[in-house]
Amino acid sequence: MNLQFFDRGDETNPLNGSTIRDSYQLLLILGSLRQRSPFFCELLGQNGYQLDVGIGPSFGCAQYRLADGDPPYLMAVTENSKTQNQYEAFLYQNTPTEVPARYCLPIDTVMAITAEFQKTGGRSRIVFLGGNIVDERGA
Repeated sequence: MNLQFFDRGDETNPLNGSTIRDSYQLLLILGSLRQRSPFFCELLGQNGYQLDVGIGPSFGCAQYRLADGDPPYLMAVTENSKTQNQYEAFLYQNTPTEVPARYCLPIDTVMAITAEFQKTGGRSRIVFLGGNIVDERGA
């Protein structure tokens, strides 16, 4: 499925609004941005769903939702969550946005979630494997 890419940490990114046609291209783009301070990007699917992705050097997060902003907001979480009082900051439109650490996943898991979204347009089955769950309360 084609995705439209929006870098919410850098509105001047020349890739903003570009169409991503395959998971190889998607992973190449996201991988090239991992060395920045943690930030959010949005992947808008042709099917009316969107994946909001936090990207950092070693961790990230993923939220699956309707592109029109209506609930539910499905956040991927792990069973090995940190305490509720810990947060990681991701840049969103020049504002550090705190995300509870329980939603932060290893970057390889986040990359796999994004590739699956690009292929299927659906929420990832990856977060249901290995004891991981999806939290419908959102961030």
